[in-house]
Amino acid sequence: MKEDFYGSINMIPFYKCYKFIFNYENSTISNKVSFLKEFFGNIILLFPFAKALEIVLQKKITLKKKCFYIFIASFSIEFSQYIFNLGIMEVDDIILNFSGGVLGAYLLNSYNESIKV
Repeated sequence: MKEDFYGSINMIPFYKCYKFIFNYENSTISNKVSFLKEFFGNIILLFPFAKALEIVLQKKITLKKKCFYIFIASFSIEFSQYIFNLGIMEVDDIILNFSGGVLGAYLLNSYNESIKV
């Protein structure tokens, strides 16, 4: 598999994670830091998306709808990287973006329920 080829698609879930874990001893500090920044950055990227969505639409949205919009946003980000040749469209980035967005939506719903908004 050719790596770091802009405008390509990686459909193998968590391929980079697999490589990182099994080549950990041979990785440089720079590679380790880069991987961790990318991994957690993908999770954090859509974390505030659910709140931003409620602010823009000026209404409360069900968790199911939030999850749908989060998936569409995550897929759109990755697909635009492919279409505009800006990066690699990776399925694990979609999964991590979606996971972070859903975590943020779940925490927002829990907070709203706890204060009865």
